[in-house]
Amino acid sequence: MTVRYRVLLTLLFGSVFLAGLVSFAPASLMGYALERASGGTLTLAQTKGSLWNGSGIALLRLKTRYQMLGSYRWGLKLFNASLQVQTGEAAPMTMRYVPFSGRVNIDNLHITLPVTIIEIASPQLGPYQLQGSLEASCDHLTLDAGGMNGQITMNWLRAASALSSIRPLGDYRILVQGHGGSLDMQLSTLSGKLLLSGNGSYDNAAGMRFSGTAQAAPGTAETELNEMLHHIGPEISPGVFSLALMPQAAVR
Repeated sequence: MTVRYRVLLTLLFGSVFLAGLVSFAPASLMGYALERASGGTLTLAQTKGSLWNGSGIALLRLKTRYQMLGSYRWGLKLFNASLQVQTGEAAPMTMRYVPFSGRVNIDNLHITLPVTIIEIASPQLGPYQLQGSLEASCDHLTLDAGGMNGQITMNWLRAASALSSIRPLGDYRILVQGHGGSLDMQLSTLSGKLLLSGNGSYDNAAGMRFSGTAQAAPGTAETELNEMLHHIGPEISPGVFSLALMPQAAVR
């Protein structure tokens, strides 16, 4: 057996071995990749299947604890650098990486997030102990090193707070428009006893800024929400209270 033949044989068996490893790569590798890509903010638990077709529970790390984001199934395709993610019976989301650009295109985004996401963006809201379900969706979204481009609709459903015994306070919509490194936000009320509205912005340098109003819907809610409304901000006109958020540095 010649040296060349032995080298070719070694390469052949090595290639077959590596192909086998890749083909049967465990689903836990997806969790490892997600954790590395998010800087430890996101990870997967209870993974099943393989790297190419698997499932797991998405977790969001909040300081010393984790928040469940739901169970997801995925299918990874290398030939077009795409990842399809599905939760429940909804149509799958598709994420495609654009080579050499560092850009990820996301189509048909739909995800349920913990309301604590709002508190992460604005720690001032922590004492409110917000509750409810935050459902985010959009048709198309682009992510790259510069930030996010596209519009996300977030419906805050069955909203509640530790500052009020009313359950729920209402349903609200937050429109988030990404412009690369900054976000614009618009808050409106869909229904409920507490009426909220306003506009804001967010970027990594300046943080969260928001200016709006809060008031009780006509009727018995005016007396039921009186104490909470005075916690929200000063009364700028009869029954209408200022709702303002500023970066922590500006507050100090």
